[in-house]
Amino acid sequence: MYVLVMKQLITMCLIALGGFIFAKIFKVEDSQQKVLSKLLLYFINPFMVVKSFNLEFNSDKLVQLGFVFAVALVIHLIMILIGFFSSKEQVDRLVVCFTNCGFIGIPLIRGVFGDEGVFYLMGYLVVFNITIWTYGYYIMCGSINLKKIITNPNIIAVIIGIAIFCSPWTLPEIIARPVIMIGDTNTAMSMLLIGILLANFKPSDGKLYALKIAKVSLFRHVVCALVNIGVLFVVWKLFPNMPDCRTLLFVVLICSMCPAATTIPGLAVLFNRDETYASLTVSFTSVLCMFFLPVFVALAELIIR
Repeated sequence: MYVLVMKQLITMCLIALGGFIFAKIFKVEDSQQKVLSKLLLYFINPFMVVKSFNLEFNSDKLVQLGFVFAVALVIHLIMILIGFFSSKEQVDRLVVCFTNCGFIGIPLIRGVFGDEGVFYLMGYLVVFNITIWTYGYYIMCGSINLKKIITNPNIIAVIIGIAIFCSPWTLPEIIARPVIMIGDTNTAMSMLLIGILLANFKPSDGKLYALKIAKVSLFRHVVCALVNIGVLFVVWKLFPNMPDCRTLLFVVLICSMCPAATTIPGLAVLFNRDETYASLTVSFTSVLCMFFLPVFVALAELIIR
């Protein structure tokens, strides 16, 4: 499996390189980056979610989705604890806990497991959105914004998707085709955006934050990965009869090993935290992910079998 992960990461890196070159040539501005980010997060991703649920109802798959949700909740709680004890700074705690399971996770899981894998990933994505807009929001400002959870387009898309999946029908062709066409742009758009973000990285900023970024990256990519592999091994032993249990656990594992969530710089801007540092952590963890993720997937394959 790690070979598939490596091949998918290489493909995604090449697309990101295209975005990097484009941004260097045409000087993409911050305002344009924000438009692309919003388009991907609040428009393309929800279509990808609905597309993943547009399947004939299968009770086993619904149970598996619930299983992923439960395991992802445990993993998030563990990463929250790791983040809490790793640093006293709000941004660092969020970087350790919350991953880019949307921009990076969806295209990566899709490349390795196909649309079925993306369907299971929705359980992780729901947990991510609930926890980042409750715990994450609280860490940044000291309160919880339930409206942000309820009105999040990705959460709404999951609700619509589950309704479609549980109904006796799938979407009619005239509606399904545009949903699929928009959803299928997710991978390319995600990686182009990452490349554009990396193009605006300033080496002087990296020197200023080098030690902090090294520390938080260690917890994000190494400590969390090792702890999560151990937790998923225990789950593997406790639920041997769960259909496709190994696949479900690797979906959760890969999502949990993605780089820092791109939502974090947005929260940093909103609550006057260090936006530059938050953006740099996303950039650096995105690069480091290309090296660490295949290694720990290979390790997990040796343990969870």
